[in-house]
Amino acid sequence: MGTVLVLFSCTALGWSRSMTLQKRLEQLREVEKMVHLILGEITYRKETLPEALLRISEKTAPPFSEFLREVSRQASLFQGDCFSKIFRETAQQCLKDSALHKKDLEAFSQLGEYLGWMDITLQKNTITLYQEQLKQEIQYLERELPGRKKMCQSLGVIAGIFLSILCL
Repeated sequence: MGTVLVLFSCTALGWSRSMTLQKRLEQLREVEKMVHLILGEITYRKETLPEALLRISEKTAPPFSEFLREVSRQASLFQGDCFSKIFRETAQQCLKDSALHKKDLEAFSQLGEYLGWMDITLQKNTITLYQEQLKQEIQYLERELPGRKKMCQSLGVIAGIFLSILCL
């Protein structure tokens, strides 16, 4: 009975890891959508950033919707903090449990360094550059994901078999 539990547990860990990889890809796509919406709001609607982020929060999925609402709320209060600091701290707080890697969160946080400036052209260029980087990362993951998922699942089963044999 113990052998079956070990095998099942290791297999479940492998499947869990493969699902985390899939969730990262889905969340990167959600970030891509969110950034595209931000670009549209600041270039075409000429909204203030807090208003734009609040509007976009209604069109995005959690945890990004909560992130946008909180950034909008704090930016509207304006307690002397610069927007980049609000953006970075809120990203660290709201997105810490997401499937995004540390490098994804760092690149996303750096985007906040350039949002909220008076020059819309600079904001647009920065967002466009970030969109290109994000697009490349998503394309890479789409190519690599099937193999990585299969590897995680297989390693889970193999680890379960190995540990079961080791325990006998």
